[in-house]
Amino acid sequence: MHSSRQLTPPKSHVSTIFVWMDANTARTLLGVQSNAAPEEVMERLDAESFAVRDHFIRQPIVPAVYRARVDRLVQLSDIANALSIEPLGAPVELPELIELNSGVLTDLVEGQIENILRLRTAMAGTLDPDVLARFGQTLVNIQLRYMEAFLALTKDHPTDNEVVPAREECDWQLLLKTIRQPGEMVSASVIAKERNRMNALLKRSNEVER
Repeated sequence: MHSSRQLTPPKSHVSTIFVWMDANTARTLLGVQSNAAPEEVMERLDAESFAVRDHFIRQPIVPAVYRARVDRLVQLSDIANALSIEPLGAPVELPELIELNSGVLTDLVEGQIENILRLRTAMAGTLDPDVLARFGQTLVNIQLRYMEAFLALTKDHPTDNEVVPAREECDWQLLLKTIRQPGEMVSASVIAKERNRMNALLKRSNEVER
């Protein structure tokens, strides 16, 4: 049984893209005409927020991609403020997250699965772009910490130079089964593939931050 406590959020990389904008600029950035009806503007804003939220819920956490969508959400929040649009859905707080056990591989993976599930379940209740931006950045932060710990715990596993696309995340159930049944040929292959993918993701993330 994992113990839960509220994690202190790491320093966020979310930056405010626009401190202030006028209504015409907001409509242009949203892709609607300057004379668009309020209903059309609201529908467009909600549709864009929904698309980003859907990506966060359904797609593997690729830090560079998620950060780009977080930036778009920050922009959408500025647009909503400029046009005095109330977001669809009540404000949602970040859920309590499990402190990841970076010393035991099974616990690490199980904890990460649980944290992602909690975040994705909670964010399904809102289309507020500002709130979704915080969720998206939190997903990036916990994924980076998870990948660093995973690589450290599997550093002695056989590896190769296979190039693994960022989106080809190992199925969680297969990964857990592999970890729980070590020693099989497939075990080394699965972990090596996931290590290669994570190494590439971390390298790109570090390059972006520099």
